[in-house]
Amino acid sequence: MTLKIGVCGTAFWAEHVHLPGLAATDGIELVGLWGRSPEPAARLADKTGVTAFPSFEALLDTVDALSFAVPPEVQSRLAPLAIARGRHVILEKPLGDSIDSALAIRRAITAAGVTGLCFLTRMFVPEIAAFLDRARALDPREGRAEFRSNALGAGPYAASPWRQAQYGALHDAAPHGMSVLVSALGPVREAAGRMEPDGAFTLSFRHEGGQSSTLLLNLRDASVQLAESYQFRNGSSVDLPGLSYDRKATFARAAATLRDTVAGRPDAGDTQLDLALHLVCVAAAAQQSLESGGDFVPVATPQP
Repeated sequence: MTLKIGVCGTAFWAEHVHLPGLAATDGIELVGLWGRSPEPAARLADKTGVTAFPSFEALLDTVDALSFAVPPEVQSRLAPLAIARGRHVILEKPLGDSIDSALAIRRAITAAGVTGLCFLTRMFVPEIAAFLDRARALDPREGRAEFRSNALGAGPYAASPWRQAQYGALHDAAPHGMSVLVSALGPVREAAGRMEPDGAFTLSFRHEGGQSSTLLLNLRDASVQLAESYQFRNGSSVDLPGLSYDRKATFARAAATLRDTVAGRPDAGDTQLDLALHLVCVAAAAQQSLESGGDFVPVATPQP
């Protein structure tokens, strides 16, 4: 079985992750791409040797699945259209630009009987999977994650309007650290946040099982390109002091998970949709805390 798939999006993440990751995945035929602006779409198509489709609908007519590398509000609008047409989808985080839109996507996937996958990057990195096995064996009671970069100060995301918004980093990058914390400690019951003048966030979580965790997030740290670390404790501790991974290979693993799930393989792996929906709810509670003085705010628990 070959899965015919197209990419929605033309920016850095589409060019350097989605397109090459799909092209490198056996059992997937990369059909082409579509972008909201025809000129960048044509340039990227020429550069990568794929077809640029003139409209979203034209691409939709040609594929079995779509991979979205667009801003959250665009994904929230277009993904339900693809799902309603019976197309499988690879979605970026955040799953939606609000709890309601994320829940609508999650429910649409179930109603249509298609496969949906959210590309929570760390969940497709083998080193993270091995680290989480070690962490869970400890039965941790506390967790700490730190994620620092200068992504909003320089580089391909410096001109990204939605990421540059006041809480853009919370919705774009916090899911990286939150996905690891939740995978070891369980769902978050309450979230609190503090934002420093330099744009750094300190996010605190109380988990359903009584555990606690903290995420330090700064995407305007000019001293580093990327510094990422994790620690879990219960008397003793397990640590992951740094993380390096291949983006293309990681996306290819996610694409293979979609392929195998569509094919009905029992060992296909987790498509991460439920985790992605939960993280939207956690980020929404953290933003509410940031806007209201930093107190803990209950995390919504919508039923998908």
